[in-house]
Amino acid sequence: MPRNKKPPANPAPDPRQALFQAVSLCRKAGQLTMGFDAVEEAAVKGKAWLVLTASDASPKTVQRMKHAVGDLVDVLPMPLTQDQLSAVCHRAVAVYAVTDRNLAKLCYDRLTDCGMITNEEETSE
Repeated sequence: MPRNKKPPANPAPDPRQALFQAVSLCRKAGQLTMGFDAVEEAAVKGKAWLVLTASDASPKTVQRMKHAVGDLVDVLPMPLTQDQLSAVCHRAVAVYAVTDRNLAKLCYDRLTDCGMITNEEETSE
């Protein structure tokens, strides 16, 4: 008789790895713009849905990006470094723009899972 064994439980997926995979998917789909000038241009032209910055991006770069396009699109930090992201784009890049609405939503959800975004909801009594 076969024994009833439970399959081994899958460990909880790493949210940072899930975010990396989402950014990689954006790149493979051709919906990822990389580099400060290209991201700024995409945001100004209304093509960018979300702007992401590497965790080790210079504070001045992040500030300049927020100042340039912060009114047009969300500029959010990622918990991934330029070195980790270089596997996606084959070079060190600090600023990324997602140019597809659904992929931007996927990245936003993955950032939320990583704890980079906190939703503050008002509760009324």
